[in-house]
Amino acid sequence: MRAVLLATVAAVSLVGCVGELDGGMTGGGGDDNGPVGTGTNPNPNPDSQARKKFETNVYPIIHNPGAVSDCSSCHNATGPAGNVTGFVAPALADAYATVTSYQAVVGNFAPNAAGILTKIAAGHQGRTFSQAQIDSITDWLNTEVSERSNGGGGGTTTTGNETYAAATARVMNQWSACMSLTNFNTANMAQAWGNMQTNNGERCASCHATGGYGFMATGIAETKAGGPPGLFTTMATNQYYLVMYYSVDLSDTTRGADGKLTNAKMKLNEDSFKGVAQNIAPHVQHPSFNYTNSQGINALKTFYTSTAAAVAAGNCGTTKLDPPAQ
Repeated sequence: MRAVLLATVAAVSLVGCVGELDGGMTGGGGDDNGPVGTGTNPNPNPDSQARKKFETNVYPIIHNPGAVSDCSSCHNATGPAGNVTGFVAPALADAYATVTSYQAVVGNFAPNAAGILTKIAAGHQGRTFSQAQIDSITDWLNTEVSERSNGGGGGTTTTGNETYAAATARVMNQWSACMSLTNFNTANMAQAWGNMQTNNGERCASCHATGGYGFMATGIAETKAGGPPGLFTTMATNQYYLVMYYSVDLSDTTRGADGKLTNAKMKLNEDSFKGVAQNIAPHVQHPSFNYTNSQGINALKTFYTSTAAAVAAGNCGTTKLDPPAQ
């Protein structure tokens, strides 16, 4: 794919920004280093306080050349260096739409699943946030969750109620536990994604077989010792790659007697896939593909159905995520 050439050229001068299968902030659900736009994950609140918090408190953290918190040196939207995750727009007017378009960066906006925090905490490219900066980013993410869930309290709730962060971890861990290789193979996932092509005839695996650009597409199901990564193994054990396919839905804020978000669940990551498939900014450089009737998407839906049934039945054991979502 064209993104391979772009990434390779950039890597010659800035190798330190390149990465694959290291936690997932090397892509945003699809290859792209094109212009910013409206994004694929808009906030439904027209008077969003979350957007104001991002623009006022968070954007100056990640767009601060020379500072240890700066992300723009590698992830500038107009020319990401050695990667295709251009989530930092050079202009404030474009910044919010751009950052919220990258699933690998924001996850479902729960702080414990958002790459903007978890990647830095894991030591990504020597970048660090101060505690005050972490607090500002966390406050923004919590406000996003609250607004997108039609008002529910963000990451902090009244005493005794499950927080959104806790619900996110619970749902992800349960989903991973209930993912089975048998259902994966029955859904034909590895063959479907390993052979899936874009509309110009390029195989997705040519760029994504080893997790390039933060997304996995390979005909190999299981990771074997000394061998290349497998799709099932990666999805089941690595939350950053899992959320490229399925993300946590907290839109229903109904609580049970125990205070838990009873209808929190995983969902097919349709917004991200559709954005990439249809070249919606900022994914304009990715080759388009047929979202509504592609072998990969059909297999993904089948695997979703069988995994959801296993979750509903319960007793799936412990999570396969390593480390577990927290």
